[in-house]
Amino acid sequence: MSKTLILSDIHFCGSHSKVKSAEQLRHLWAGCDAMVLNGDTTEVNAIRHSEESKQRAAELIALATQNGVHTTYLCGNHDPVESDNDFMWFCEEKVFVFHGHAAFETLAPWSWRAKFIGQVRKKYIQESGDGFQEQLEAVRKASFDVVSGAFDSSRPSAFFLALLGIPAAIQVLLGWKRFPSLTSHWIEQYAPSAKFVIVGHTHHAGIWKQNGRVIINTGCFGFPSHPRAVVIDNDELIVYRLRFVDGHYSLGKVCSSWNVR
Repeated sequence: MSKTLILSDIHFCGSHSKVKSAEQLRHLWAGCDAMVLNGDTTEVNAIRHSEESKQRAAELIALATQNGVHTTYLCGNHDPVESDNDFMWFCEEKVFVFHGHAAFETLAPWSWRAKFIGQVRKKYIQESGDGFQEQLEAVRKASFDVVSGAFDSSRPSAFFLALLGIPAAIQVLLGWKRFPSLTSHWIEQYAPSAKFVIVGHTHHAGIWKQNGRVIINTGCFGFPSHPRAVVIDNDELIVYRLRFVDGHYSLGKVCSSWNVR
């Protein structure tokens, strides 16, 4: 018997995150014995807030542990080396959980770094081969190149960054539209047994059916999305909209549920 809570994109110390402390999330894992943080829990690439962000994530894990909840930290593009884990399987490999940035060739097509990310990811794949583990390792390395400042010498001036604002917004909208199908395509190639795929990354919550699979995006804890949570309770998979009342999050309305087996 197990009950697992899955959250994504908390972005501790991020400029748009509404989560200021671990205590705000404590109600969410009531009755659970496990929790998965599905990427971008911290802001390692924000130099001024990196250490504070890591500390808040550690406090979150410690608080959950005090309540008897085991936490698994999965890496995202903002925190690529904060854990050794990139994915989890549930329900006899029918439910696959990963951050989702691998679905985009450039990981974040709205970023000025997108071209450079795509180039190094391709290079890493050419060096290692193109399998499931190799894909995720290439994504991790490319994400680390971003947070370590590998492309900063090519950063546009403030003026040109401002000019890129509208094209970046268009890329965000296009990314929202394309993400479910891109995710389904990546899963078909590298994790074909998955019938349910739980992701984050784009900050756009939703549930989509693609080629016989259900793609679930839990959004983010801040602009522009209303966050959601997934609970896997033995054979049942439930998607909840989250409520934010008096500074605390709790499980709200059920968006959808399935018996996975």
